[in-house]
Order: sequence, then structure tokens, then C-alpha cells
Amino acid sequence: MYGFTFNGIHSSEFGVEYIPDAAARWWDDAEFEIYKKDVPWKNGGYWYGNAASMRSIDLNCYFEEISIATREKIRRWLGREKHGMLILDDRPFIAYEVYMSDIIPGKIYNDTGGTYSGTMTAKFIAPNPFGYLLRKSNTGYENDNAEDYCGIIASSMMPSPPNTASRIFDVYNPGTEVCGLSIVIAGSCSNPIRFINQRNQTKCVISSLPTNSLRLEIDGDTGFVKTYASGSPSNYSEGFAYHDYGIVRLEPDETYTGVTYTAVANGTGYDLTLTGVKVTEDMLNAYIQFNSPATRNARVTAVNEDANKVTVTLGGSGAFQTSGALRLSTMNHIAIEEQNSSGNWVTPTTLGVLDISVDYKPRLL
Repeated sequence: MYGFTFNGIHSSEFGVEYIPDAAARWWDDAEFEIYKKDVPWKNGGYWYGNAASMRSIDLNCYFEEISIATREKIRRWLGREKHGMLILDDRPFIAYEVYMSDIIPGKIYNDTGGTYSGTMTAKFIAPNPFGYLLRKSNTGYENDNAEDYCGIIASSMMPSPPNTASRIFDVYNPGTEVCGLSIVIAGSCSNPIRFINQRNQTKCVISSLPTNSLRLEIDGDTGFVKTYASGSPSNYSEGFAYHDYGIVRLEPDETYTGVTYTAVANGTGYDLTLTGVKVTEDMLNAYIQFNSPATRNARVTAVNEDANKVTVTLGGSGAFQTSGALRLSTMNHIAIEEQNSSGNWVTPTTLGVLDISVDYKPRLL
């Protein structure tokens, strides 16, 4: 059987086990509210869209031979108005931010010796219906089938994080939902700069960078802006004066497996004809991993949807065979640009980066 962790405490501490409901978990998405309007003079009316509703999570549990003291600890642990992160043993890579909704006792038996056995249903609500992935990639030692639920990939396929020389970098979002990209940067620039996701054109514009080597941090989920000295993020000041507008949003990425290819050299790289997958524009700037005869990575520099081909440049060193199997992962392609005197956004010429990092919380239903 399984348990669950709520507010940092695992149910096994109280002898409580969780019984997954296979039927309920088959389609375990938040319900959606449909926004529509019926119009008397139009057949069917108008459809405006939909939004995920508050998520309800009901956990059917049982316990055996617990004491009165343990029962009271459970009552306090799962008391009304309790709030925290909920992690299920059968999907330990997802955390939900939840509130207690109700406890519904089932059958409770008074055992010999003053102990209790029985069943109950712990009911939670998640105002934010999305779960947060607790990791972004697999090291190879996990055994929780995370790749079956989302797009988690091997750490070896993750793109390199940006460094002080980066003006273009990739970010991989293994979730199923759009999420925000948090940015920390320090340095100097004579003009405004912006971070732009070339995949969906979302952008974050910074009018200027703070002096004295302060870090400027822009939270991609809340939009909150702060400044602080290196190594002291808790001792911060509000930094909205440096933030012009916008935040960068990351599209969900996807990993394709079971793909085969044939390659033809083109002078600077290879043209790959793919089978087992349909080539789309989202594959531009994707990462490809070849595992035979040696592990090699490649980057997609062009796509040809009609011919189902991609053009790649190989990275690293080692053998490369002109046919075989591959893994392909799409990416969010982030560029740093500077506004010149004409008002155009171009590759930075006056930007000097002292420190830079990005972070994000992948989300999924």
C-alpha cells in the first residue's frame, strides 16, 4: 500500500495507509469551468474559453490498532484550516499546495486493549489546480515512472545553464503547463535589455541594472522584483524601478522516443530524415541525443516539415553513424537583447554580465 506526505509529515508516522483508487486516477485532471454565452439570435451561442477549477483530492485511507493518543495526533495533523504541500507515494515527483477540506470517517472499530482500526477519507482542495514537479530531469537512479506522466528527461540531455557570456540559451520545461521563468542578473548596460522567449515571444524588459553589483531578481510566477547583495537574497529591497514590463513564460516541452533517422552530411552538419515522428516548427533549436555507437548530442538548426527533415550540428566528440535511433527534446530558446539608439532590439554591445541564473517550477495537471 501507499502513504502520503502532508505538511512535511508522512502518514506512516501515524499508521495511516492510502489506498489509490485506480478508477479515479485514470483521468486525474482538474475539472474545467467553461465560459460561454447563449444568444437567442445565434444557433448555439458563443464559446469564450475555459479555465481549470479548484482541484479536489480525496484519499481513501485505513489504519490498524492505533491508540487514542495517535488518533488525536491525526486529528491535529489533518485538522481544519491546515495548509501545506501534499505528496503522494505513488507519484513522489509531484507536490500539490493544498488545504484540508474534510475528514470523513468510514467504519471505525474499537479493538481490544483500547486501540482503534478503521477507514477514513482525507479530503483536500488545491486552489491552484496544478502540481509542481520536484525535479526537472532524471539522474538515472529514479524508479518512479516520472517520464510516463510528464516530459522529464535524462540529466545528460538538459541544456547548459546560462553563463556571463551567454546571449542565447535554452531552457527545458518538462511540465505539461506553461510556467514562469525567474531571472537573476547583475552587471551593467548603457541601454535597456530584455529576455525574450523566441518560441512564444513572451518577454521581460529591464530598463537598467542596479549599481554596486547588486543582483536584480524577477520572479517569473508572481512578477515580484527585488535587489540584494551577492549571497544575501533574504536581505532584499524592492526593485520594481528597474523592471520595465513583462515576464518570460516557458512552453511545455516534449521528448520524442522511438524515432529513427538516416543522415546525410551537408558540409557544416547533417540533414536527418526522421521516421516515427512528425517534424514541426517547435523542433527548431531542439536537442537530439544519439546513443549508438557512442553518446553524442546535436542541436536542430533548421526544420523542413514537408520533407520531415531536420538539420543538426553535432556537439562533443565520438563516433557518429548515419542511421539509427535517437531521442529528441524540444526547448524554450531564450535570447538576451539590447535596445539600440534607434529603438531596435539587437544583440547586446554594451552589456557586461557579472552574474546570471534562471529558475522555474514546472507545472502539470
